[in-house]
Order: sequence, then C-alpha cells, then structure tokens
Amino acid sequence: MDTAPIPLVMDVMTREVFGVAPDTSIDTAARLLAERRISGAPVIENSRRVVGVISVRDLADPDRQSSEEPGYPIYYRVTDGWTDEFGTHAYSRPGRVADVMTPAVLSIPADATIVEAAERMLQLGVHRLLVIHGEQLSGVVATVDLLRAFARMHR
Repeated sequence: MDTAPIPLVMDVMTREVFGVAPDTSIDTAARLLAERRISGAPVIENSRRVVGVISVRDLADPDRQSSEEPGYPIYYRVTDGWTDEFGTHAYSRPGRVADVMTPAVLSIPADATIVEAAERMLQLGVHRLLVIHGEQLSGVVATVDLLRAFARMHR
C-alpha cells in the first residue's frame, strides 16, 4: 500500500491575511474584523513581524483600558510576501490596538505537517495558528484548512 506524504502547513494555509499595526485605531480594527467576518487579526509591524493579536474578545473587554492617544485608520493585507496598506493617514478617536491587543503569538512554522498543526491547536485550545517564516507572517492555518486537507488525504 502506497501512502502519500503528509501535507505541510504551507500547502494548506490561507496566504491572504488581514492585519493591523500597533498604532492602528481600535475603531479601524473593529471595523476590519466585522467587515471581513473574522474573529481576530495579527498585529504586525515593520516587514510583517508579528508582535501580537487583536481579537473580538480584546475589543469587547470592558476592563481593558486604552490610552487617549489616537490611532491611524490603517490596516494591511499580507499575501505571498507582499504587504498592501489600506486606509488613510488621518487620526480617529482615541485608542490604539497596542493598548488592548494580546501580545502572545500562537504560531507554527510553514514546514510543519498538518498533523503537528492539529496537535498544537488541540494543545492550545485554539482554532487557528499564525504561520511564521523567520519572524515574518506568511499566512494563517485554521481548523477548516486542516479538515479539508485530512479529507483530501482519505479520498
């Protein structure tokens, strides 16, 4: 019986990822998550280096204090190594992503297997992992990506 090799995370990950910068306004982050119907986004700075994650939970937590410093209405789309910036450079209401983000980055290397990704998600109790190459964001792998890959393996 010939068995196919187990796919790698890089083979199944989503390569188009929307993210924000630490100085993005809280309003812009909330709008991005709502418009894209996503529950979280990476917080990235220079050259796609991930410094945290902003989630709906972070934005909705009434106990999280934000600064009086206004943020920029800017967000990013990272696709296959390229970063596109969207928005304007105008200031908005006070509060920046850096004030409320979660500084932990739950990630996996692009060359890990989908089994390793599934085990890591189970261990951490999460539904997605950022895919990091070096210190740079390459994509995101979610449970649905893994399910699709496992289903393909068993056809």
